[in-house]
Amino acid sequence: MNAAPLTPNTARTIVLEQTTPLSTETIPHAEALGRILAQDVISPLDLPPFPNSAMDGYAVRASDLQSVPQTLRILETIGAGEIATHAVEDGTCIKIMTGAPVPAGADCVVMREETREHNREVEFLETARGGQHIRPKGDDVRQGETVFERGTVINAAVHAMLASLGQGRVEVTIRPRVAILVTGKELVDVGAELQPGQIRDSNSWALRGLVHSCGAEVVSAMRTGDTQTEVEEALRLSASKADVIITSGGVSAGDFDPIRDVLLSQANVHFWKVAMKPGKPLLFATLHGVPVFALPGNPVSVMVGFEEFVRPALLKMAGRSAWKRIEVEAILQSELRSPEGRTEFVRARLEQGEDGFLAVVSGDQNSGRLSTMARANALLEIAPNVSFLPSGARVRAKLLGSPEVGGF
Repeated sequence: MNAAPLTPNTARTIVLEQTTPLSTETIPHAEALGRILAQDVISPLDLPPFPNSAMDGYAVRASDLQSVPQTLRILETIGAGEIATHAVEDGTCIKIMTGAPVPAGADCVVMREETREHNREVEFLETARGGQHIRPKGDDVRQGETVFERGTVINAAVHAMLASLGQGRVEVTIRPRVAILVTGKELVDVGAELQPGQIRDSNSWALRGLVHSCGAEVVSAMRTGDTQTEVEEALRLSASKADVIITSGGVSAGDFDPIRDVLLSQANVHFWKVAMKPGKPLLFATLHGVPVFALPGNPVSVMVGFEEFVRPALLKMAGRSAWKRIEVEAILQSELRSPEGRTEFVRARLEQGEDGFLAVVSGDQNSGRLSTMARANALLEIAPNVSFLPSGARVRAKLLGSPEVGGF
């Protein structure tokens, strides 16, 4: 175990070295949304599989429309899913709808807004060029092309493309199963009436939401008291059913911190304490082959610790090919003081300004101020050698979600 607190980057490197992607499973396409591809997807066909019209209009030969106005005879009308029974010849055309296969003989489509139709004839008002308004075979995807690489998130667009490729079953990485364990005899349920000294449990709900956002599955969530016996039993049960254990509280150096004591005595502890604010007393261990992230009890420390260490691990276990958040430069809207010797993650709200993003610190940075995390959409990472930043300083902001701009 480390004697001195590690830097966040060093601690994260250790976490990622100790986690590996889970095994895979093949599931129906209908169930694949939100999952992670476990293999490359190679297109078995050209898309589109045939040349088709990009417009409602008329399939013609461009050579017939080198001078206008020009009148051509309509042979027939075809819609999407229909095949023409005639070939386009000199002096003729076929009325065609968007998506319909281009008939033989035609080499372009003229949109109907450039024509006047009357009594099975159509007058063309504009010249045409070969290939216009035709989507060629394989214009989107070629047969044999790698469309998606392993590690791709199956979002709505990917899900739709898999359907176009005929992927009725999809190989994905198994979702990480997560057990949540929150300590503290002062904690009560969300609907409970508070008695003196009690607070409602918010950390387990924060962790549930964060786990879900990573595409992982919560298989167990429990609270336990502050005795080693209770914690040992809870950890044993959690390890028996989960791929990852996340705990909250009981990890500092106080008299009622049993998580730390149990893990130090029974687990392989990779590190304890990270030189960061908030969340310094964070412990990472392996217990019975299961990674354990022992996060502090303060709610902001829980969420920042999850963001910096648990989230990358869960994404890697889920088979994701990338884990880093998008970072942007923002202009600080107030002066900021930070403790030297520790990397500080400052909760902030990014707003759109005329010259780029503006970073508004979301309030007091005490780690118990959950409201400031709820108002934040970014973390400002302040280096350990920086103790003061003036208003107007440019800072790097890590996006916790895509910030909406503008109004309705």
